[in-house]
Amino acid sequence: MVRIILYEIRKLLEQPIILFFFIASVLLNTIYITTVDLNQSYLDYVQDIKEKTGNMISDEFRGELAHQSSSKEQQRLLTETRSLENVFLHYSTAELGEEIIGFYQIQGSVAEQMTKKYETLAPVVFELDETHASLEVGAAGETMSVFTFLRNRLFNTILAESLLFAVLIGLYGSTSETFTRTDRLLLSSKTGRNIQVSKYVASVLLTFLFYLTMILVTFSMFNLFHPIGQIWNTSISTQFHLNVYFPQLLEVPFIPWSPMTLFDYTFLSIVLGAFLVIICHGFNFLIGLWTNHLFQGFLVFVAVYVVFLSFGAMVDQLGWWSVQAVLMWHPISLWRLQGYWFTEMGPYAILPWQESIAMAVNLLLLGISCIVTGAFYSTKEVK
Repeated sequence: MVRIILYEIRKLLEQPIILFFFIASVLLNTIYITTVDLNQSYLDYVQDIKEKTGNMISDEFRGELAHQSSSKEQQRLLTETRSLENVFLHYSTAELGEEIIGFYQIQGSVAEQMTKKYETLAPVVFELDETHASLEVGAAGETMSVFTFLRNRLFNTILAESLLFAVLIGLYGSTSETFTRTDRLLLSSKTGRNIQVSKYVASVLLTFLFYLTMILVTFSMFNLFHPIGQIWNTSISTQFHLNVYFPQLLEVPFIPWSPMTLFDYTFLSIVLGAFLVIICHGFNFLIGLWTNHLFQGFLVFVAVYVVFLSFGAMVDQLGWWSVQAVLMWHPISLWRLQGYWFTEMGPYAILPWQESIAMAVNLLLLGISCIVTGAFYSTKEVK
């Protein structure tokens, strides 16, 4: 079986579109990184000054900073850190829940479940208060720009590219024999039908390899063009970094379900993203088996995507929160909400760690779908 898997991987790699897609993705990410508006000189200054003042805002920090050589960067950092206090001291998660429920006008059982969710968040806030996470300097006024670019934009771009690759490879992996007209030959014997298992393994391995390579290449380029050093070890809950649900109207502290640094958060996002890519590949591979046609399978995917987005928009407009609570477990929703992963997720979740639980549920559904499709495929007649 290993030999067949390696052979199938080689067949996939021989397709020119794969190399083209990879190069195009790398070029796109490179352009994205080199054109992002980050104040690198200020980032370098903050990193250098923290070696003398420490990473925690306090009276000692301000005093040490005030004695540094006067410069534009020094004055900016003094201004940005003046009079800052521990925002998690006496912070009420119950009031946070009431604010979000009231802002979105959520009612009924969903509101009750969200209230319980925010009560569960209280111990996390207590721990953030104890560690003074909100007083970490990070990149000061540039923290929001850096963190948002890494979390919401750069990683989201990598994830979107990998999901599209997963869709195409999943569909092609299960329908490639139709291009050589050997699909009937595969169905003519039990051994031939079992080759689809090797095709599945080969295509999912290639998909995972693409995702992992894009992660390594893209983040390496980011660190090359924008070295942020110890900023990676800054708490994701520093008060310079907010969770934005509605710009200026609803911006709340960034509170994950467990205290973590920017590096921790990024690493966990990469791991969870890998599962989402595997899920996306798996369901599209199965769509290919059911339709037995690459283009028809892609149309099915597009139709599901468009219908889901349209239905989701209608649900938002009508305020059907119970329906929306169910939709949030769908893989498409998990991708769209990537920027809120591992946080309380505002109106988009009713459980702690819901994105992780939803991913596990989708993996279970994928396994069940594979069993059902396998039973169908094993008895499929040759046409």
